[in-house]
Amino acid sequence: MSDDASEVKSRIDIVELIGSYVQLRRVGSSLKGLCPFHSEKTPSFIVSPDRQTFHCFGCGKGGDVFTFLMEIEGLSFREALEQLARRAGVRLSRPSSGDTARRKDTGVILEAAEAFFEKSLLGSGGEAPRLYLERRGLGRDDLARFGLGWGPQSWDALLSHLRAAGYADGDIVSAGLAGQGERGLYDRFRGRVIFPVRDEMGHIRGFGGRLIDGPGAKYVNSPEGALFNKRKLLYLMYAAKKAIRERGRAILTEGYMDAIRCHLAGYTEAVASLGTSLTEEQAALIKRFSDLCYIAYDSDGAGQEASVRGMYVLAGKGVDVRVVSLSSGKDPDELLSGEGGAALFESLLKKALPLPLYHVFIRRKDMRTPGAGRAAKDDVLNGLASLPTLDIQPYMSKIAAGFGVLQHQLEREIELRRRGAGSKSAIYAEGTEGDSSVYISSGADNGERGRSRAADLECAVCSILWHDAELRSRLDQRDVVPFLADEAVAGVVSALLSGESPEELERRWRALGETGCPSRLARGDAILAEGGLGAPHAPKMIEELRTMALKRRYDELKEKGLKGEATNDEIAEKDELAKKIKGSIGA
Repeated sequence: MSDDASEVKSRIDIVELIGSYVQLRRVGSSLKGLCPFHSEKTPSFIVSPDRQTFHCFGCGKGGDVFTFLMEIEGLSFREALEQLARRAGVRLSRPSSGDTARRKDTGVILEAAEAFFEKSLLGSGGEAPRLYLERRGLGRDDLARFGLGWGPQSWDALLSHLRAAGYADGDIVSAGLAGQGERGLYDRFRGRVIFPVRDEMGHIRGFGGRLIDGPGAKYVNSPEGALFNKRKLLYLMYAAKKAIRERGRAILTEGYMDAIRCHLAGYTEAVASLGTSLTEEQAALIKRFSDLCYIAYDSDGAGQEASVRGMYVLAGKGVDVRVVSLSSGKDPDELLSGEGGAALFESLLKKALPLPLYHVFIRRKDMRTPGAGRAAKDDVLNGLASLPTLDIQPYMSKIAAGFGVLQHQLEREIELRRRGAGSKSAIYAEGTEGDSSVYISSGADNGERGRSRAADLECAVCSILWHDAELRSRLDQRDVVPFLADEAVAGVVSALLSGESPEELERRWRALGETGCPSRLARGDAILAEGGLGAPHAPKMIEELRTMALKRRYDELKEKGLKGEATNDEIAEKDELAKKIKGSIGA
């Protein structure tokens, strides 16, 4: 091995290099991950930090840092050596092919352009963009940290600078820095704040330019080419990947400023997808660093739709995804820039919804709207059917509550769709009575959604009795029914405690087109799942319902007494109720 190669290899940690491509977990003295060279579900790819080598027991590939980079990037040894030398800060003794070839290197031209943009922002002509960025909350250190720049308003300022440095017009155009107009070549990014876009290794691949004044497209990116392929890039991934690995999650935003603002607020695991359409390649890039991704797209309709699409793309790559429901009309930049924004953003991260629940959440209104309900339900059901059963099973009761159906009905519908068949079950009953999506919300509690504890308890007790035949055999109607305020729930409980089976009741409801009772049962299922409740809790819950019923009757009699309408018997009843209530609370 040449002296150059030995020097480079001594400065490159194979764990760090491979870790930028593969998610590794320590197993004893080695690290293990899914092989990037072939498809596998069980990790067989081993990295040895002591030996600075890798090997896959599945496909047989193995070697050192050079071998890995040559395989993963399709490079020659010389190209891998040069790339690793730049990474390690090693000056090679022999240049690849002279100064002429260097000038034709598109990457070198882009680096020269970035230096020009940065200097232009800080120079005498950069007052307006500096003021704009200052209003956006960015100081001088922030500009340097993210390599921000400025494309002067001049027709060909960058073009002239690069020509003077010896670059040919054809190479400048190929690098996406200039375009052909009626007056000849012109700077593509003139009059724009510049955001350099680097790949996950930190190599510059292109630019994004934001207009700060005048007509034209708000954002312009480098044209698609050999280096700038937007489908494969995530803005700030090179700066975020270490934090993503350490924190075990990525935060995905839409735009440049959203990702920058997250980093400034301490969320250095944030990246941006350069638009709302997340691609398979971008999802695979996130998967390399973490199994968990929080999507923090804009809160408008387009942002919500993009969140759902992105979630399914990520889920298809095996990533566990959560959606952050931002405040109305906000994006991460706006939210984090406001007073108390960091604390609010943190609370929203904690309330982020998993894919199945979020999809139901944003479709909840349409699913209850006559005429639109069928399409909305189809959308959600088809999405759910595309996911592995284990990914949706923990949320099945809440999803069923959102649809207002029983859990086994939902499971049957999803299974039919996986087999390519449709179903006309209770899922498609329009105008389901009540709002069964009480627990499918963006963090609002039951009080905010106008749901009383009594109503929740009644549905929960009804659900317990529905699923527990042994408990039903031990109870009498008089033990429960008199304390239920909801007539529909009382009817179901009365039927169950009279000996009717759940199967009989369900057949009757289907024949009558009844949706209110299944809706209440689904709500009860969700409440039990949310609280980890079951049959052992039933006695206490029934006793609480009894106390609530006594209080309702007491308040009713008290109101009549205040109006002078209570009879002597009712006054006596009120006093007796007061004693019972006091006894119940004391107990």
